Amino acid sequence: MSALQENGGAAGKREEVNPLPSAILEKLRIRQLEPLQMVGLWLAIAFFVYIILASAAIFFVSFRWFQLPALPVPPLNSGDADQYKRLVDAYKQSNDIYQQMARLQVERATQLFQLVVASTILPVFSAILGYIFGSKRSGE
Repeated sequence: MSALQENGGAAGKREEVNPLPSAILEKLRIRQLEPLQMVGLWLAIAFFVYIILASAAIFFVSFRWFQLPALPVPPLNSGDADQYKRLVDAYKQSNDIYQQMARLQVERATQLFQLVVASTILPVFSAILGYIFGSKRSGE
């Protein structure tokens, strides 16, 4: 008798080592999805990828496409006090303008995210997930 026949053959060992997905689901007490639920799952995955892509596009448009100019450089101390005061005043004004531009850039990104993702994509995504997790089998 060969070693494979004594151990029940190679096929017998594979079934023990690699259990079927239904056996795993039974052990974990997870039910299999119906075909319509499986379509909903794939649709939810597609919407999740769409949310990630839309967020990346919003980030790119808001922060990379429209870049802010260089940060204002503080003035160096010079010998003339009046000249230095004028340079400090100009620096304060340009720094205030730079901060306003940065704030507008963040507000633009937030508004785009709310318009595209939060108000249009997320309600559909949560409805799909609600269907998947809320639906029951007809036999249960």
